Amino acid sequence: MIRKLDNDQWDNLVRTFRDLSYQQSRSYCEQAATDAAATCEQLGIYRNTELVGLANIRIKVVPLLSIGIAYLSYGPLTARDEFFSEEHFAFCIDALKREYVDKRNLVLRIVPPVRGGRWCDAEIRLLESHGFRRSTGREPHETFIVDLSLPLTEIRKNLDGKWRGHLSKAQRSKIEVTRSVALDDFDRFKPIFQTLIERKEFTTRRDVEFFQRVQAAEQEALQLVVHLAWHDGALIAGHIGSFVGDTAVYLVGASTSKGRDLRASYLLLWEAIEYAKSRGNLFYDLGGINERANPNVYSFKKGLNGRHVIEPSAYEHAPSFFAGTALGLMETGYRFLRRQ
Repeated sequence: MIRKLDNDQWDNLVRTFRDLSYQQSRSYCEQAATDAAATCEQLGIYRNTELVGLANIRIKVVPLLSIGIAYLSYGPLTARDEFFSEEHFAFCIDALKREYVDKRNLVLRIVPPVRGGRWCDAEIRLLESHGFRRSTGREPHETFIVDLSLPLTEIRKNLDGKWRGHLSKAQRSKIEVTRSVALDDFDRFKPIFQTLIERKEFTTRRDVEFFQRVQAAEQEALQLVVHLAWHDGALIAGHIGSFVGDTAVYLVGASTSKGRDLRASYLLLWEAIEYAKSRGNLFYDLGGINERANPNVYSFKKGLNGRHVIEPSAYEHAPSFFAGTALGLMETGYRFLRRQ
């Protein structure tokens, strides 16, 4: 059984799941839906009276056509402890398929939780056994994940020697690091990130301004955290991270030329790892990597010697061949126009 949850119900229940990601927070889903001209549905998935899982789903229907998509990013949430239940995950994706594919004639697209990358194979197997097929429009996401169960001394010892040297240099450079959830600190960080975008000549929909909008509407327990690095009173680097559930995530980072000289990004990332351990996170997900397209970022993140994880791609189930094909063609056209 699927029940729609109001905001208070969702906010109270979502914090009880260990596989919670910032992408399943109410504020993130609402902002992402607004950007895509979509709507959100907050669902509890029940077996009789037992809550088995949660799913915050973004829905977009093509005007004048009977085609639409129900998109679940890093869900369904099913883990109330440190383990993964294949039974609960299968129950949830089956319930969602009945609701959105069979009943509402929508394409259901799911990107399952990563949660340290330990159960990716099981998630893929269960999705495929329930008729889901890999979406051709989204390449698998790659990342490095640092195991935070080790003591900090061991984590530091496991760092690449050159990376550890850069960290030591930063720690000797009289850099002051501040940590906050204040919206003003997003404003302070924006110019540095904007300079990075201009220097690297790339675009992103999930920039500092987007995460600031998420932060403005986020409940206190799930707020993002901003680490800023200062030297002689000047801001030289920044880092935005999520520290909910059992996996902390590197979202956005950038530094000035002075910050790069002083290796401030190394210190900020290390401070974020220390903070993640203090919050009880079990893993630190270093965010997206692409060795070919962005070798410098790849090398920077690789230096922490985390596990290389290829996350499950998006998997989808369409109500018909026509619906799946038509939606795919429209998305391909939309991506082409964006590139142009």
